[in-house]
Amino acid sequence: MLKDTLKLSFANASNIWKLLLYRFLCLLCVLGLTTVIAWPIINVLIKENFFVNLQNSFESMLFSLNFEKLFLTITDVVKDFTNIISANGLVVQAILCGVFVLILTSFLETYAKVAINQSVYGYMSSLTKYGFTNGYVLNFGKATLLNLAKLIISLPLNILIWVGAYFLASSLYPSVGVFAIILTFLLLILIVALKNTVLAGWTPAIIIQNEPIFKSLRMSISVVVRKFIKTYASFLVLTVGVFMLNIFALAFTAGVGLLVTLPLTTLITIIMGEVMYFEALGMRYYVDGEHIISPKKLEERDSFSKVKDII
Repeated sequence: MLKDTLKLSFANASNIWKLLLYRFLCLLCVLGLTTVIAWPIINVLIKENFFVNLQNSFESMLFSLNFEKLFLTITDVVKDFTNIISANGLVVQAILCGVFVLILTSFLETYAKVAINQSVYGYMSSLTKYGFTNGYVLNFGKATLLNLAKLIISLPLNILIWVGAYFLASSLYPSVGVFAIILTFLLLILIVALKNTVLAGWTPAIIIQNEPIFKSLRMSISVVVRKFIKTYASFLVLTVGVFMLNIFALAFTAGVGLLVTLPLTTLITIIMGEVMYFEALGMRYYVDGEHIISPKKLEERDSFSKVKDII
């Protein structure tokens, strides 16, 4: 599964640059909107030299792979921000702006991921390369419904995972030191891999089988349950790999490498989900122009009672 995912990632590498350009345009739009809405907050942060301190903190982490220092720097930045916001009575405004930015970026990101899923599906099924814009427009309605579903499932789950990891590390750090960071990091990898495993087939089910949003989620879970150990192990290895790749890009390229590694991470994760779904359903797929993978058919592996909810 991992080997085919990497091969397909190279074959579909053009999506990295499309996603990078798309995210750059979205960043400009989000910054434009939030600057207008959050100007009182931004103005206070400027007066309190928050952005100067943020720049200094970032520069201190360059070309360093010290996880403890990274955690302490993030903690200092969070405390500085919350102290400034609290002292100026801007807590409610900051929360509302934060929620707005999270929802907006989540929506924009899902539109792009659905378009890339369409592109990858076309390549895997028939070596057809769908354009990013065509996939974006063609699946805009489905992606909007998926976004609404993610507001009550994926987005709260992501917030819980990352915020929970930060507070866990913060509560453990004074007593066990750097081991708190290592333990939290390992736990975070396990949970993120589990989340990606369970939700891996959600978008592929929507694209490949054109099923309703919540039925697609149920189908994704059904597919994962049948091959949970293998799928989870693959996503676990992938999660470790992309975590380290992005950390090295942040530490040793002054963050510039993230311009490539973050879109690459998204592409690889999407392709892994597609590969898992194709293999679970026993569907043949192209890895490149010369190689076709032919997984065992459903009827060759399972009884009808096990697959009736999928087919």
